[in-house]
Amino acid sequence: MEKIWWWKTSLIAVLVVLAILYLIPTLVGKDKVPDWYNDIIDSELSLGLDLQGGVHLVLGVEVEKAVVDYVDRLTEDVSRYCDDEDLACQNIRSVEGEPRLIVGFETPEKMESSRKQLVEFLGNMQIVEDGNVKDNELLFEIREDFSDHRKKSAVLQAIETLRNRIDEMAVREALVAKQGDTSILIQIPGIEDVERARKMIGQTAQLEFKIVDEDYKALSKYEGQFPEGWEMSWESQKDKNGQLRRSPYISAVKDPDGKNIAAIKEFLKDKIDAEHEILFEEYEDANKNQTRVRSYNLFRKVMLTGDTITDARVSIDQQKNRPYVSMNFDRTGAKTFAQVTGDHIHDRMAIVLDNRVKSAPVIQSRISGGRAMITLNSLKSYSELMKEAEDLSIVLRAGALPAPVRFEETRTVGPTLGQDSINSGLISLIVGMALVVIFMVIYYKVSGLVADFALIFNVLFMLSIMSAFKATLTLPGLAGIVLTIGMAVDANVIIYERIREELRIGKTAKAAIEAGYARAFWTIFDSNITTVLAGFILWSYGTGPVKGFAVTLIIGIVCSMFTALFCTRVVFDWITS
Repeated sequence: MEKIWWWKTSLIAVLVVLAILYLIPTLVGKDKVPDWYNDIIDSELSLGLDLQGGVHLVLGVEVEKAVVDYVDRLTEDVSRYCDDEDLACQNIRSVEGEPRLIVGFETPEKMESSRKQLVEFLGNMQIVEDGNVKDNELLFEIREDFSDHRKKSAVLQAIETLRNRIDEMAVREALVAKQGDTSILIQIPGIEDVERARKMIGQTAQLEFKIVDEDYKALSKYEGQFPEGWEMSWESQKDKNGQLRRSPYISAVKDPDGKNIAAIKEFLKDKIDAEHEILFEEYEDANKNQTRVRSYNLFRKVMLTGDTITDARVSIDQQKNRPYVSMNFDRTGAKTFAQVTGDHIHDRMAIVLDNRVKSAPVIQSRISGGRAMITLNSLKSYSELMKEAEDLSIVLRAGALPAPVRFEETRTVGPTLGQDSINSGLISLIVGMALVVIFMVIYYKVSGLVADFALIFNVLFMLSIMSAFKATLTLPGLAGIVLTIGMAVDANVIIYERIREELRIGKTAKAAIEAGYARAFWTIFDSNITTVLAGFILWSYGTGPVKGFAVTLIIGIVCSMFTALFCTRVVFDWITS
């Protein structure tokens, strides 16, 4: 008996010491603990959004746009397929704002002969009839089942992309989860620069490389007709033969609310042919110390996308002492980039991010090696430019969102409110424990005191386990701890009442204790296992605060069973021996 008692006592002592060691980084701060200690015991109990403040966002994914963009990207694939199979296709285009694709042919006869091949190639689309389509054109529409699949995939891909971006921001314990069919819930605790987070999270980051058409002069037709504030200018650029090419562009001082940009886009609507588009770049006018916006005449055809980027890093231009973003492409992207730059020497290549031109450098020679750069033309300070370059490199590394997102809800929790929550939670925890301790001592005397010590061990083990697994403590989690305290003494109450019954029938104290623990075990086990199962269900299907409550509940029940059935039994065995 004495050997077993010492073995059990030693086990409890070791567990208490380990629990204290795992709680030290949380209690004193991980930065105040020596590095060798963190290397051995890497633990910390993090506080959730409701306890330390942060930002709560609900984003809606524009899934319809994801389907439309998928069809837009098919135009290049269809064009390439028609060329390879010699199908005599022409005027291949998508219907603006709709998941539809029109493929034209030289004659109706060639259209009929190519119909079967195109239907097989476009397996996810079907031919539909429309009176507005010519007799030598086929109208394809995306199938409904595939459209639903693309929408679901867009939400899941957006979740993964946003999670990668937040991870790149070095934010711990952020929550990114699906909410409903097309919404995403994001909770980022401890973040201070909320606007920066919103900008990075909401940026679609669709990177495209397009060629500037220096010979396109459609804007010149409307000189003098542009909305107020916009003026037309001409710039000259040498072609590969050394001849000057004059190209028109329009510019204006940037309106803070973006109204002038919206006005010019509305003006240019339906004035640009299907092969071209007008996009804008923001730049800083050093002479007038103001931000201006200018246009570029681009071929609509996308030469290369950001999908082929393998890495994006911030580098420093040693001559100008300005940061820029350098990018590396994969093998396919590097090959395409080299071919495009080789075919368009002395042309300008526009680097377009989310339909905004970031820069449009002149291609001086064929660029091999799979590297490119994005310069940041700005009058901002060095630190502001560095932050902008870092944010851009993060979203490029994490990848583009499959569809634009809109902010449906933004709620910030200040540190003061978080501290109030901590104070309220601690008060409830202390009051709850005090009431339980007082009741047990008054009602069960010395046995109640034993139960109270077990209760302290229970809280210690619970917090240390959460620290070891780097769990996040939320306000509902604190509620789970308070609930667990009440449930922890339930087991002791059941055991003590069974012992009293055994004493009433004349058994000795030692025999009554053995019988009380033995007969109470299955009652305690059954009641706790059902609660644990309910906790697992909450943890599996819940999100955010519900999960936090479930985690503390499960850990608390496991700890309470250990302290009630094992630790208190060791004390009573020592007393009776």
